[in-house]
Amino acid sequence: MNAYAYLYEADIARRWWSLSRDALLPLSDGAICRVDFHGRPGGSLGPDLRDTVLIFTYDGKVAAGKDSERQWNEKRVAGDVEFHIRSSDWFAHAHHIDPRYNNVVLHVVLIYDDRTPIRRQDGSIIPTCCLSDLPPATYDPPVWACQQNFARMSDVERARLLTFAGLLRFEQKTQALLAILRTVSPAGNFSAYDTCLITALAEGFGYGRDRAFFRAAGLYLLDILGKGDVPEPLGHTGEPSPLDAGRLRTLGRLVRKWRVNGLWEALREALLLAYVDPYDHFRYQSTESPIIPRIRAIFEGLSAARTDILICNVVLPFAATVGLLENDARLVEQAESLYVRYPSLSSNTITRAMCRQLQMEREPRSACQQQGLHYIYAATCREKLCTRCIAGKYEWGML
Repeated sequence: MNAYAYLYEADIARRWWSLSRDALLPLSDGAICRVDFHGRPGGSLGPDLRDTVLIFTYDGKVAAGKDSERQWNEKRVAGDVEFHIRSSDWFAHAHHIDPRYNNVVLHVVLIYDDRTPIRRQDGSIIPTCCLSDLPPATYDPPVWACQQNFARMSDVERARLLTFAGLLRFEQKTQALLAILRTVSPAGNFSAYDTCLITALAEGFGYGRDRAFFRAAGLYLLDILGKGDVPEPLGHTGEPSPLDAGRLRTLGRLVRKWRVNGLWEALREALLLAYVDPYDHFRYQSTESPIIPRIRAIFEGLSAARTDILICNVVLPFAATVGLLENDARLVEQAESLYVRYPSLSSNTITRAMCRQLQMEREPRSACQQQGLHYIYAATCREKLCTRCIAGKYEWGML
């Protein structure tokens, strides 16, 4: 009987997690790679692992002469990993024509039955690792500097660190929007401000989904892109999923309303109607604000959870950006103070993964601190650049 007849991809996953950190994996292209971080499980759609960090070692040039020596080049890569029983399953499952697999950097199998190079939809060729070539191993979980540091901190210190990281993310978003606003032009009946803001909001509708598709859909609704220029949604069908289709209908209805009533001026009025003095410490620490319901009303028909995500990720950074452009200190202060005081958002794969990484008992109770988790993840944790990570170096009183 075939020894692999009753194996499943879950068996490959168990073997993968049993690999020790720094395990050396032989690859189909003759190179080797070292596991620096095993990654985190992917969702039901797309690759099996996300954010795996691997160190690839390639055979470089061979020096000329009698005593030629090989030169080895190392390359650090963060990306996705896909599991299969057989290497031929990559093509049998049509991953070679599915753009959702364009971030896969390693194909992990048990049976190397097909030597055809593994090609992604974007044309890139990735190596294959056959776990059957490796001896059994026992995984010893590493202890990260951030975990040791967080264990020493008080709750106040952790909150201070995550708030600081959240403000760094807010600054990043503000600077990115500032660069766009300096070049954007009005689109039809929409002002330059509305054009920039609606495009960013449309992409925000696709957070956790197909962001490029939603951004293109927003540009189509603004009459900037033609229908033929909107890419097909990710996956094997030419139609969006029911969830995405519902969000698109809501986006279309809101854009039609904003085409008549405008968007940015309504948001500016809502933000400044109840101005909070950032130096009024009693009010500043309160998470209750009359502004939030007014802003949510502008997104009528969209769920409160998605609306809050858009407010914290797009609306408030955009308001601060406009304040900087117009030298309106009051608008900048209002946007930043509301961002710091905003209640927590719904959790997502990144916040949950970072809570596990930092061994936190629960997610932060403020949106700013959740955004701090996103900042640490994107800046250093995704690629495990631990020597640069503020979570591993932060000390009380430094910030």
